[in-house]
Amino acid sequence: MNDRNSISRKEALKRLAGIAASPFFASLLPGQSRLESAPEPPRASSRRPNILWITGEGVPTAALSCYGSQLIKTPHIDRIGAEGMRFENSFVTNALCAPSRATLLTGKYNHLNGMITNPRDTIGTGTPATFDAGQETVSKILKRSGYQTGMVGKWHLPANPGDVGFDYFVYKNGAGGPYYRAEGYFQNVRFGSNVIEEKTYPGYMTDNVTDLAIKGMQQFKQPFLMMVQFFNDHRPFDPPHKYEHLYDNVRIPEPGTFWDDYLHRAAPAREARMRIENMQDFKPPENLTGRQRRQWNYQQFMAHFLGTLRSQDDNVGRLLDFLDHSGLAENTIVVYTCDHGFFLGDHGWFDKRFMYEQALRVPWMIRYPGRIKPGRVSGKWVVNIDNAPTMLDLVGLPVPHDMQGKSLVPILKGNSPSDWRTSMYYHYYEFAPPHWVLPHYGIRTSRYKLISYYTVNEWELFDLDKDPDEMENLFEWSGYKVNPAYAAIADGLVEQLKQLREQYKDTTGLPVKLWPTNSYN
Repeated sequence: MNDRNSISRKEALKRLAGIAASPFFASLLPGQSRLESAPEPPRASSRRPNILWITGEGVPTAALSCYGSQLIKTPHIDRIGAEGMRFENSFVTNALCAPSRATLLTGKYNHLNGMITNPRDTIGTGTPATFDAGQETVSKILKRSGYQTGMVGKWHLPANPGDVGFDYFVYKNGAGGPYYRAEGYFQNVRFGSNVIEEKTYPGYMTDNVTDLAIKGMQQFKQPFLMMVQFFNDHRPFDPPHKYEHLYDNVRIPEPGTFWDDYLHRAAPAREARMRIENMQDFKPPENLTGRQRRQWNYQQFMAHFLGTLRSQDDNVGRLLDFLDHSGLAENTIVVYTCDHGFFLGDHGWFDKRFMYEQALRVPWMIRYPGRIKPGRVSGKWVVNIDNAPTMLDLVGLPVPHDMQGKSLVPILKGNSPSDWRTSMYYHYYEFAPPHWVLPHYGIRTSRYKLISYYTVNEWELFDLDKDPDEMENLFEWSGYKVNPAYAAIADGLVEQLKQLREQYKDTTGLPVKLWPTNSYN
């Protein structure tokens, strides 16, 4: 056994007793699970739950059938929510890959965990993106508490996963494809080693990620955390060969905002470079008009995207089958979420970044047999800073004070905390090619959304009850004069925005500017 697991019997009993005494766990331990009759004694000896944490890449809620999608059936992802709890209102703090994944690990906003942008040179942020491997993470805490930890798939952080608390890791270099016979799989040579070697695996990447995650779980002899991070529904959007022609004879309907002309919104919406008609991923016929090219590209893009998502759903099914067949399902928490949403032609766009709903919202569901009642749907607001605190609380471990999220355990138990959040704060930083989305922060409440593009002093205000598609900015796009009917609402939202920035200790970006009082006239 490695030195990191060589603790005294007294200390081991102390840790186990602390977990068993936790408020959520104490009432749930009695009774045997299927795991306790499994053929592997080391696993069967522990009552602490395993954690299988699945993170998709850019899957908006509109793309999952459990959230009402008519585009595709996702039965295996749906199964997690059907056998546990699904959250209708789940948001990210920064709709970008690396920043969101850093937040999932740390339970902190990016201005505190350091990963404000993707790991690249950016323009206009004033602060480079960094990720201090020495900071606290959910994987480190679980490892110190006797868990074996693994991470397979997309990493995208400038740190060695072994230094961030992972015993077993295999990650793909970079952020995207190619997805067949991909080079640049980096993994530790031995379990618990930080020595990394590079490998190439034949076949399709999403299948490989699942194979390697299962291989890791088969090695684990203690309660484990396995983070599986898919990312094939990312440029170049290459589906597996079996799904290349799935939509050849299907015309995929365009979203209602597909022909958005950006006339009633702030300049950043018009200036962003992520329009469907300008995608370089496909080769449209040369004689198409701009509108025809938008339609042609959209059909190609969606056929590819949905094919990649279909493969992710298949592989979620493989992971769930592994738990079932190995006797681990009854004592394993399964979480499914995503790093950010995605524009699937909404507003004529692809990609993410903006604080609009399609990028801001992500799926979040959790299954824990015998502990979370199946088939439940919650309208409570989840933010991705909540993931790490929830995992720690579920297994009876204290949540560090510097984690900014809240544990969802009270909601999972069926309670409705009176002080639960009714608004959330968002901050996006990266201003860089090829998309050129301006930095912005904002507040979303149950009815309103206020966005400040602070580097150009432009604002957007949406009344989501009357304008759920976010098509009409209630500020004049040429300045910052608000619609008089919303003057008091705008003032109140600005004050709430300032309070949230203070609450979350965010001093990055420019301070919230109040507009002149005569701007309402």
